Amino acid sequence: MESLSYIVPWVLASVIAGVVVGYSLGRSRGKASDQELADRERQVALKTLVEILQSVERMSGDVESHSSEIQQTADHVGAMQVSGDMELVKQALLGHMMTLLCSNRRLQDDLFYSRYKMEEQTQQLDLVRREARTDALTGVANRKALDEKLRLLLAGWSREQHPFVLMMIDVDRLKRINDAHGHQAGDHVLEKLGQWIAQWLREGDFAGRYGGDEFAVLLPRTGLAAGRELAETICSRTAQQASQITFRGEQVSLSLSIGVTASAEGDGVESVIGRADDALYRAKRAGRNQVQVQEAAASPAAAPVAARPEQAPAAVLDSGTPAAPLCQAPGPSSCAPSANLDTGSVCR
Repeated sequence: MESLSYIVPWVLASVIAGVVVGYSLGRSRGKASDQELADRERQVALKTLVEILQSVERMSGDVESHSSEIQQTADHVGAMQVSGDMELVKQALLGHMMTLLCSNRRLQDDLFYSRYKMEEQTQQLDLVRREARTDALTGVANRKALDEKLRLLLAGWSREQHPFVLMMIDVDRLKRINDAHGHQAGDHVLEKLGQWIAQWLREGDFAGRYGGDEFAVLLPRTGLAAGRELAETICSRTAQQASQITFRGEQVSLSLSIGVTASAEGDGVESVIGRADDALYRAKRAGRNQVQVQEAAASPAAAPVAARPEQAPAAVLDSGTPAAPLCQAPGPSSCAPSANLDTGSVCR
C-alpha cells in the first residue's frame, strides 16, 4: 500500500499536467498576435511533458516490479501447507494480495493511457513548434529561427571562440522570372532552391530564408576558406541543375549571387550580416552568378557600400530572358577567380 500512496500522486500530477498543456496549446493557438509568448509557453510545456513522460516510464517499471514481487509472494503463500485457523489466515492473506495485484494492474493501465496521451500531446506540441520556425514555401528555417541561430553562434564565438561562416544567397533576377512566367513560377524557383540548399549542406549546417528572394546559410565551426568553397559548390550546382526547373512546360533560368563572411573579433548581428550583405552586393555589381568574400578587415576594393544599389543591367536577349549565365552546365563545377576583385570568384 505504501507504493500506491507514493505512485498515485504522480499519476494525478501527470494527468493534470496533460490537461494544462492541452489548455496552454489551445490558448497559444488562439493568440496569434502574441507569438513570442506562445513560443516560450510551447518550449516550457514541451520540456515539462518530456520530464513527466520519463517519470511515468520509471513509475510504470516500479509498479510492474512491485506486482511481480507480490505475485511471487502469493505463489509462495499459496504453496504453504497449513491447517485449521492458519488456513483462514492464509486465504485472507491471499485475498488481500489479489486485491493489491488488481489495483496495480489498474494503475499500470492508467499509467499506460496517461503516457500515450502525453506522447500524443508532445508530438503535437513539437509539430506546432517546428511549424512556427519553418518557412512554409521553401521548407528551410524562417527568419525568426534564423535570427535565433545566428545569436547562438555569436554567443559561442564570443565565449569560446568557435568560428562560423555566414553566407547570404540571392536569386538573380527573380522579378524578371515573375514578370515572364508569373509569381507561381517564382515561388516554384524558391521552393526548389530551398530543397537543393538543404540537400547540399553538411550535417550541422543551418539554412534559412532571410526574406523575399534571399536565403542565409550558417556554417558552425567553419573557417572562411571552407565556407567559400561550399558557397562556390552551391553556386555551380544551381547553374548545373537549373535546367530541371520548368514551369508549364517552359524552362526557367536560374543563377545565384552569394556573399560570404566569417565571424570576427567584436562581431554582433549587424556587423556580420553587414559584411555578408556587402559581399553579396559586390557579386551583384560584378555581374551576378558568382561568389564574393568579405573579411573583417576591409580593403579599399572591398569597402562597405552605403546602401544597396540598383542591380546593374545585364545582357538581355530579344525574348526578354537574360543571356547565358556564367555558371554553365553540363560539365564539372568550378569557380574561377574574378577579374575585378581578388576576393571573389565567378562560377563556371
